[in-house]
Amino acid sequence: MRPRAANEWRDFWRDGGERELAAQLDELEPYSVRIATLLGSNAPLRAIVSELGRIREHELHAPADPARDAELAQQIYDWFHAA
Repeated sequence: MRPRAANEWRDFWRDGGERELAAQLDELEPYSVRIATLLGSNAPLRAIVSELGRIREHELHAPADPARDAELAQQIYDWFHAA
């Protein structure tokens, strides 16, 4: 069950959620807090895809990779909602 209350979210993050999310992000791992914030606010999948794209282009100065961003966002979204 996905954490909903603030206390549940903090516990989830502290008790392994942070490590699990970071492990899935690969090269985007330094920006895990931005993705965690979206997940915690119940953002839609498309918002996560967009944020991954912004991180890739503006923070990493890497070429756009919409297919990879969509794949990674789906993986993270599914993981979080199954937690």
